[in-house]
Amino acid sequence: MALRMGKDTGSFAPGSPGARMRPAVVARAFQALPSAHREILTETVFRDRSVNEAAASLGVPVDVVKLRVYHALQALSAAVGAPRQTV
Repeated sequence: MALRMGKDTGSFAPGSPGARMRPAVVARAFQALPSAHREILTETVFRDRSVNEAAASLGVPVDVVKLRVYHALQALSAAVGAPRQTV
């Protein structure tokens, strides 16, 4: 994943340059996520594991990890009130 803890990446909210997200807001939003979303973000972002490593650790296919990461990031973005990016 591209997020690195401890690095000043500006805002966690895409599309809002200069508007920094408070860590407490992100932490509360993270805790409010369903456990499956917290689990996949913990594996991929906080433990800095690749999709393949996370899949092996969780015992699920790589495509499932990718889908869960996508949905977890969408849920986290919604929880902090960040505007959605369309692909």
